[in-house]
Amino acid sequence: MTLSRELFEADLTFHCPGCETPVVRKGSWIKSAKVFICDACSTQTRLTYGLKLAIFDAHLHPEAPPSSPATRGQSRQ
Repeated sequence: MTLSRELFEADLTFHCPGCETPVVRKGSWIKSAKVFICDACSTQTRLTYGLKLAIFDAHLHPEAPPSSPATRGQSRQ
């Protein structure tokens, strides 16, 4: 599965795993970023390919529940 090019210029939302703060970034940023550091709590999250797929999938299929890994971070460092 690949990241949908139609979302590269779209604003995508995911949540910090440390504080649940919603984060909005362009799909192209999510595609290329390796690590996300939350401005609110400084939690570092690795943006694995699986997590990126889940974020993109949540926007392509909005029926995914808000507490799913598609909208919440999966790992902390």
